[in-house]
Amino acid sequence: MIDPFDHIKKNLDILVVAHRYGIEVYRNHKALCIFHNDHHESMSFKNNRFKCFSCGVGGSSIDLVQKLFSLEPLQAVKKINVDFGLDLDLKTDYKPDIGKMQEIERERQLMRVFDHWCDKIYSEYAQIARFYWMNIQEYKPINEEDAMHPLYIDAVHQWDAINYILDILLKGTSDEKTILYKDLNSFEVMTG
Repeated sequence: MIDPFDHIKKNLDILVVAHRYGIEVYRNHKALCIFHNDHHESMSFKNNRFKCFSCGVGGSSIDLVQKLFSLEPLQAVKKINVDFGLDLDLKTDYKPDIGKMQEIERERQLMRVFDHWCDKIYSEYAQIARFYWMNIQEYKPINEEDAMHPLYIDAVHQWDAINYILDILLKGTSDEKTILYKDLNSFEVMTG
């Protein structure tokens, strides 16, 4: 008889398991740890195991499912068996939570849309920053007696706000980006 624990650990890729349950693993086999408020990719996947170098949690795909769904080891094996159609010989009454799986997929899609929005807005504001920087350089008064050009004044006044937005989009937390999204969209509604 096949040992289901051993079979899952040896034959089921942990990256597939992570993806199935809503963890977005990046090309470098790292992810934001979902077990703490992670701002940098501190969860690593290697040799069919995971490890968060920030909070210390780690283990096999079974451990991951256990931790994700607050299950006992055997319950995690049963869940994996059903969710991945492994047909391991287990006495199981577990039924996949289709609603939960759909919710995870909706959240993943929302994150993709939100990440795309962040990239698009970053690109737009980088162009605006470049425009203001060129105006600052081109119209900067040479002497104290020189009158300030309106484009220079406008660029100097906008510079900090534009860079603040770029900093949040580049290095901000998810919460900071969400607040920025709400602020920028409410501003568009007010000015649109």
